[in-house]
Amino acid sequence: MSRQIAALASAGLAAALAGCSAPPPVPAAATLPALPTAWRGAADPADNLAERPYGDVFRDAELAALIAEALRNNRDLRIAAQRVELARAQYGIQDSARWPTLAADASATRQQAPSVLSATDNLSSTVYRAGLALPAWEIDLWGRLRALSDSALRNLESTDALRRFVQVGLVSRVASGWLDLLEIDQALEISRRTARSRAESLRIVALRFDAGVVSKVDVTQAQTALAQAEAATAQLLERRGRQENALSTLAGRYPGPLQPSRPLASYPLPPSLPAGIPATLLMRRPDVRAAELALAASQASVEAAQKAFLPAISLTGFLGFVSPQLSQLIDADRIGYTVQPAITLPLFTGGRLTSSLEGAQAQQALATEDYARTVQAALREVEDALVRFEQQRAQQAAISRVVDASRERLRLVELRYSNGISGYFEVLDAQRQLFDAELQLTQLTSGAYASVIELYRALGGGWTPQ
Repeated sequence: MSRQIAALASAGLAAALAGCSAPPPVPAAATLPALPTAWRGAADPADNLAERPYGDVFRDAELAALIAEALRNNRDLRIAAQRVELARAQYGIQDSARWPTLAADASATRQQAPSVLSATDNLSSTVYRAGLALPAWEIDLWGRLRALSDSALRNLESTDALRRFVQVGLVSRVASGWLDLLEIDQALEISRRTARSRAESLRIVALRFDAGVVSKVDVTQAQTALAQAEAATAQLLERRGRQENALSTLAGRYPGPLQPSRPLASYPLPPSLPAGIPATLLMRRPDVRAAELALAASQASVEAAQKAFLPAISLTGFLGFVSPQLSQLIDADRIGYTVQPAITLPLFTGGRLTSSLEGAQAQQALATEDYARTVQAALREVEDALVRFEQQRAQQAAISRVVDASRERLRLVELRYSNGISGYFEVLDAQRQLFDAELQLTQLTSGAYASVIELYRALGGGWTPQ
């Protein structure tokens, strides 16, 4: 029997070498341009913000608790985790194809056929059997099944890296949403303070009108200014409600109120941002790692498609009891076995194998380009965050001077108006300029801190390999 199997395998291999054309070679993957050695934006290369836990970056117990709740309950993250489990099951299915399957087998066969000894008689026979069966098992002589298993494993690892990418994005979105809520609260404080100031101005202007000092025009201008401040307050309250709902949804809870205890101004900003070196992105960014693993999976798929051109050797067998009498089935002298090796050589498939290989190669080319695009996008996001932080800080310093000057101008204009030197229009213009400058300063302060959050996300922070 062993000689027959060897002869069968040798004949099949010879036929494969002589009768089959070799599959086309895999095209060389496009190489990435050399990574820059340093960032264009101002950054500390000796440290990396992404190496720190998010609690050390944000330093807010309320925010840390909200992020922890989101990591437990967020639906997007749960869906990403379930995709990992699906990919794990698919890998298990594919890897199981490399190993033989044993099954309990019991059957009864009833057969009737013409007798070879008589032209008129028919012979009937019954055969019972029970034992262990080996369904057709492909012996992975060339490594095709191993390549398919490797591809499924890389897809599993890529899916898990994408889950970590969702986690990184979730941490960033919760922190950014919390920051937006603090910005709205500070803007509300400014708007309410402005409304109180304008209400006091309206009271004074109304008294001056009653005394005949000013005209009705000044009263209507003061009323308009107060209404504008109240409208701005209502608009900010609407924004705050929507932001509360968005944060609650991220945390996996129903929409509800959120009341931060710390104001935006209490958050310190670092003098510079540590970003390490560009090469660290290839190790830390989960989406870059996912694209790299997807490329590896496509390469394994190409290898499997190439090896599909080679002969497939399979083995089918049975070991157990065989008897024409059911009552004697388990007797010791009824033990039987069958071994059925087979070799299959693809000679004509209508172009299926060639098309399958070309499809795998096209998928590999797509994965290569996607990997390169992901790396470029990651580098850009880091650079954007560094530039944004630097320029937001510069604008923040300039607008701070504008706020101080506008506040002094309003004081002087109000003094001139009370002495009858200036008209109320100048007071309104000074109030509007101060209000706009204070809101802009709030936005720039929030933007500078948002750039820290964005850099933390862009560097791949917010997760640990464990």
